[in-house]
Amino acid sequence: MPTYTAKRALDGDADEYFDYVSDPENLPAYFPRMTEAHELPDGKVETTAHVDADRDGTDETVTSEANFDVDRAAREVRWSAPGPHDYHGSLRLTDDGVELSIHTTQEFDGMQQALDGSLAKIAENLREKA
Repeated sequence: MPTYTAKRALDGDADEYFDYVSDPENLPAYFPRMTEAHELPDGKVETTAHVDADRDGTDETVTSEANFDVDRAAREVRWSAPGPHDYHGSLRLTDDGVELSIHTTQEFDGMQQALDGSLAKIAENLREKA
């Protein structure tokens, strides 16, 4: 199972950072292919993304539900989406930075660059809010 991990130093206040990443409504602001995310009454998150889900070379709009678990004590957000790729991941704040990990059963071209870009976008968005 491939695991992709991106890390970067924490820019700014850790509590503000965690508040931002633990709000599912903010997901489209830093995951570039995601166009919508809404928390559902059962605690899951409904997401819409523009991706090549069937790997035919053409992007499709895909809507799905995902588990989205926030652990404030551990400063970690974990998510998982049912489906054939066993896609799940986490975003964790440490004392010296932030770590984003994605686990899946399949290799995806550009995944590492996408993770690095997502962490850069989170930092940029928080700087703009400050």
